[in-house]
Amino acid sequence: MVHGKTGCGRLPRKLSAILIAAAMPLSGIAYAVDTSTGPNSVYIQQLGSTNTIAIEQVGGTNRVGGVTNSTSTAVDGSGLTTLTPAAPSSTNYGTINGSNNSLSIGQYGNANSAQYNIQGGYNSYTSTVTGNNNQTSLTIGDQNHASNNHNTVSETITGSSNMIITNIVGSTNTLSTNLNGTGNQVTQNVTTSNASISDTTTGSYNIYNFQQTDAAGANGHSLVLATSGDYNSITTQQQGTNDTTVNINTVGSHNTITVRTSSATVVGPVSAIAR
Repeated sequence: MVHGKTGCGRLPRKLSAILIAAAMPLSGIAYAVDTSTGPNSVYIQQLGSTNTIAIEQVGGTNRVGGVTNSTSTAVDGSGLTTLTPAAPSSTNYGTINGSNNSLSIGQYGNANSAQYNIQGGYNSYTSTVTGNNNQTSLTIGDQNHASNNHNTVSETITGSSNMIITNIVGSTNTLSTNLNGTGNQVTQNVTTSNASISDTTTGSYNIYNFQQTDAAGANGHSLVLATSGDYNSITTQQQGTNDTTVNINTVGSHNTITVRTSSATVVGPVSAIAR
């Protein structure tokens, strides 16, 4: 059963959602319920123009939204991150506050959670999730950097209990994450204005922490990661005013890798924790 209601007043040129294999046009907020397996909920507040949004949820208890209020993260001594998302509601949306954005979220198993907050520019965000209990959280820009974001983020998860947390402030960023396995965690913090990250993982229970900050050079910071194996721990920090390029390719399990690059002393150095 699907319920929908309209609101917000300032509508995009095109705003559509596909919920539980049933298509319906939306104006502002959509709420979906699959009573056979549990509630599916989607809360969207879009203020802008020429946006296209497509959301498809198949399993029960999937939800989209809840970017404010009580969302929290905690990291334990072994490097494991726990993300506790705020519940989406009619006052806690997924939100997009800009123009020319394109967003598409999949989610097909049960109990998957997606949060996003895009605040401006020419953003395109695609996330396809297959499996159960996966979590994705995306933030692009903030109130002080809402006009210079021209980002493309593509995340694909095949498996269960995976987590991707991505925070971006800047322009012309390109991030692509592909996880195939169980229990993987990826945290990406990109505050430089010119950067790219490509991460392809086949395996389970891996932990990755990526950071790209400062001005970099004309080409920006670049990270390419390809791993195959389990219980790997990889941390990269790319800082400074020069271009930095990191390319990591690993096969095997229980690898612990820390890479720090900068034109000066690395600020806030962190190390990968052995798994």
